[in-house]
Amino acid sequence: MSTSKDQQQRMEQKRAKILEQAVLLFSEQGFNDTTVSKVAKASGVSFGSVFTYFSTKEELFHYAVMEPMEELKAGVLNFDEGAEDALAEIEWLVGTQIQLFSRLSTYLRLVVQVIGQEIRFAKQFEELNAFHDEFRKKLSLLIVKGQKDGQLEKGDPLLTAGSYISFLMGIRLTAVDEPDQDLWEEFAPFAIRLFGPIR
Repeated sequence: MSTSKDQQQRMEQKRAKILEQAVLLFSEQGFNDTTVSKVAKASGVSFGSVFTYFSTKEELFHYAVMEPMEELKAGVLNFDEGAEDALAEIEWLVGTQIQLFSRLSTYLRLVVQVIGQEIRFAKQFEELNAFHDEFRKKLSLLIVKGQKDGQLEKGDPLLTAGSYISFLMGIRLTAVDEPDQDLWEEFAPFAIRLFGPIR
């Protein structure tokens, strides 16, 4: 028997709620101390309902890491590495990405757990590392363009890109301000300096 569109939508909403609470609990309590029972209670569903969508706790953890990463990837890689005006593109992406990362404190705490236990969470680490490399390589192409055009100081583009990514992660993991605070806009000039703009 097929499900109706309404039923399908309700199922998708329930799954999204479970995953949202799983991200929150895994990030706050870690893998060991987060139980399926806790996730179910926080989601307002029965214990068995969780297993309708995720066959094991390990699978739930996997999707808690992977699905937000896919959304993050779409936002982070949304820039033109061959832009005519590389510096203007960098200024735009810095402002955009700082705002994006300002909303990710919970998820980034989960990412840090995976990075800190790369052997235990090898599959998730591999996916996160591949995303990091993709971001760094695409950004380095834009940096090279800016350097060739005389807009940016000469330097190692991959190292510059990596420093910027670390900056994004660091400000969100250390600042407690909410995303709507003015603080985030104030970080932009410091981030842009990492690229070595020539004014």
